[in-house]
Amino acid sequence: MPLSAGKANFGVDEVLLLKAYRLPNINPSKWEEIDYDAEDVPSGFLATSGTDNDGDPLGLGAVIDLTGLDTETRSAVSISSKAFDPKVFLSVAHPNAAYQDLVAGISNLQNSIEARSEQIRILVEDNFDRFVAVKASTDALYAEMREGLLSDSSELASRPLTDCLKRAAVKANQVFLPVLENSAKAQKLRTTLSVFERSKFFFSLPGTLVECIEAGKYEAALRNYNKGKFLLDSRPGQTILVDSGEGKPASSAELQQKRILERVWSNVEKVMSEMKLQLLSKLRESGRSAEEQEKIIEILLELNPSQDPIWTYFDSHHSHVLDKMNATYRAGLANVRTISEQDSPDTSELDALNASLASQLGLCLTTLDSKQADLTIPQGRGHEAWETILELVKSLSEDLLSSLPNFWKIAKGFLDGKFKKPTSSRRSAQQCRQMALDIVKLYINLLSEFFILSEAAVTSPTNSGGKLPPFIPVHSNSVTSAHYIIKILIEMQDCANEVTAMDIVKEAGVSLKGFMESARWKFTVMLIRAWLRDANLLYHLESWTPSMTDSSVTQYMSLFEMLQRHMTLSALKIAGGVDLTTTASSLRTIQQTQLSPAFTNKITRAFLDAVYAFLDGLIHLTSSHLPVTGERAATLTSRSSDFRDANTRVLLVLSNFAYLSSTLIPNMMSQLESVFGTSAEADRKTLVKVVQELDKTLFDGYIKPKAAAVASILKEGILDPDMDWYETPQPTEIRPYMYRVLMTLVGIHAQVSHVAEGLLDRVIYALVDDAAEEALRSFQQVKRFGMGGMLRATLEIEFMHQTLARYVSPLAAKTLSELYTKISQAYARRLTDDNLQSNLDSVKKILAESRRATGIEFMCFRQPKNKGSSKSTGGKSRAKGTERPTGERRPVPQT
Repeated sequence: MPLSAGKANFGVDEVLLLKAYRLPNINPSKWEEIDYDAEDVPSGFLATSGTDNDGDPLGLGAVIDLTGLDTETRSAVSISSKAFDPKVFLSVAHPNAAYQDLVAGISNLQNSIEARSEQIRILVEDNFDRFVAVKASTDALYAEMREGLLSDSSELASRPLTDCLKRAAVKANQVFLPVLENSAKAQKLRTTLSVFERSKFFFSLPGTLVECIEAGKYEAALRNYNKGKFLLDSRPGQTILVDSGEGKPASSAELQQKRILERVWSNVEKVMSEMKLQLLSKLRESGRSAEEQEKIIEILLELNPSQDPIWTYFDSHHSHVLDKMNATYRAGLANVRTISEQDSPDTSELDALNASLASQLGLCLTTLDSKQADLTIPQGRGHEAWETILELVKSLSEDLLSSLPNFWKIAKGFLDGKFKKPTSSRRSAQQCRQMALDIVKLYINLLSEFFILSEAAVTSPTNSGGKLPPFIPVHSNSVTSAHYIIKILIEMQDCANEVTAMDIVKEAGVSLKGFMESARWKFTVMLIRAWLRDANLLYHLESWTPSMTDSSVTQYMSLFEMLQRHMTLSALKIAGGVDLTTTASSLRTIQQTQLSPAFTNKITRAFLDAVYAFLDGLIHLTSSHLPVTGERAATLTSRSSDFRDANTRVLLVLSNFAYLSSTLIPNMMSQLESVFGTSAEADRKTLVKVVQELDKTLFDGYIKPKAAAVASILKEGILDPDMDWYETPQPTEIRPYMYRVLMTLVGIHAQVSHVAEGLLDRVIYALVDDAAEEALRSFQQVKRFGMGGMLRATLEIEFMHQTLARYVSPLAAKTLSELYTKISQAYARRLTDDNLQSNLDSVKKILAESRRATGIEFMCFRQPKNKGSSKSTGGKSRAKGTERPTGERRPVPQT
């Protein structure tokens, strides 16, 4: 709006504008906030509206432009302001006025003041009555109020108001003070939150670390810690932004910031200290993987703990593994001792114990090549003790293999420089290698203590093996023992192989190799003792049942062959000649490695000793005092033959001897030579010779009583006192004694044919040889024969000869030839002895009739028409030319 001459022109409502923005003027040059309620601001000047009364008081007609003035100048220029300054007014409103103008202005100002004073006087005069009336009314009202409302007792009527205000203040305090306090708190919280928001990471660092630790995120916790530490060290002023506020010095904000930083970081360090303790605790735990432990070590090394984490791990785990293995061994040893005491056999009844042991052995042997072997063999007597021992070895091996690989992996990483070595540590890194070696040696020592192992036993083959472990079940059969010994050795070998593969230190490999050699030797000794014991008891398993492949021998021979084969193969496995896990059951098909001479000699000697023990058992089976009770009694009486008869058992044993000599021993010795790659010809010959000697002794023992009975009958018949060989008439029949001889042989033939047909030829040949010898001896005692005596002797001997012609050996034929010659030579011819040829013809007729009459009785002595030769497993084979057709003419005495 255009300005009038002599009028102030603001253009806008400056009062509202300045108050609203708290500005000092319309055109400020710097930031400034003015509190118009507190400052001495000319209210009249701010309220000037630009009326005529507000024009130039000097009346010089100048235009006063206040829009560009600041507050102080405007107050000094405004005539209504208490701060009015004439000098400022003149310098602003009339800076260029001449003196005459100012004099004229003073005159105009005086005239204006006088005019106003006159106006006021007139106004007072015109309204004087009113002033008086108002004054009187005011005095009367005041007096009345002093007496009543404004009395002193009512404190000028302010007491009720004061009381009301006090009550209102109390009520207001009750109502609004909490609100105001909460508002103040909210304001503080907003301020704090704003600070937290700007420094959110740092303030939340303790909580973040706790969450990471609780979640097991230790690497994340370490990253956050390192980040916070970096911010704290490099930019402390930017970590926490604290507003100092108006009127507060900057040093106060810095102190406050420092206190906050120290408090927050102290919490961080406290959390990290707890994390260190937690990680150190986890580092001592044994069930963690090597990778996890390596991470823990790396984290702890970053945190620079007071304890060296690497040696904390080594020391704690070294001690833990040693303690655990010792505890496992003590617990396992206690279990073995308990089971051994509970399962200890009653040694007072040795025969019953041996019979029970043999029964278990037989059950295992019969199922050896069947699918039931895996169920039967591990359940043999004493298996509880074996399983407890196996569990002891397994537990120690598991303790070693569950701890040592992780321990050595970390130790190897430390030796290779994988971890940062603490500067404060003075311990040699090679010490961890010794710790690993200590663990291996403890494993070796504990098992060596239990099994009483000694390297001297291997280096000194003459040593029998030393003392056996006290808790080995002695009442366990050799097959079951071999089964568990191999399983125990497999556990030990697997453990030793894994430890050796770690390549900890050369000494560990050497110690484990010596340990396994000692274990193999001790286990071989243990097996051989059980083997030989069972070989001595094997005769208990003779059931006299014919073999399915050869009825001339008993199944007992196959049991012995299985025992020898299985024990030899087991010994080879234990000694290291055959892989422990092989399932081959034949010695000819196994893949083997070279054995040391000590093991070869040990196993070979055990094999031969077992054969000799078996031979002793065969001899024992022929004893007439052999007890036949229980299962054996039921078996022996289940067949037509009475095996309680010693003669029956002798025949079967002889038949088995024949099978041993001809088949079993050569086969077994050949397999043994093939396995060990050595020649056992001397042992083979010795063994065969022993078998033959035993066979001869046993055969002679069987034949002599039979031959004596036949010889007794022959002797009684030939040297009968009532028989006069010179005077006896021409024979008309064969005397009964010869039938008795032949019937005795028939009985023997029947027994041998039924029990051991393979021995038939050998037995009858031997008896015929003895009968011919006895006949010769008896007839040599006859001084002379008459015609009748000569014909009778010839008839009886010829009858026996022709009847037994199939079994006449060259020796018997020679003896009979001598006998015929003796009869011919002892014939004393008389003058009346004529018609010799007709008498011989008569004798031949009697011989033929007698042969026909006894053909059925003595049919057993005839050569079978459908067989070229009789069966024989070991009897003496008949030489060619010993058979003579029936009716062959004998030498005729000279006339």
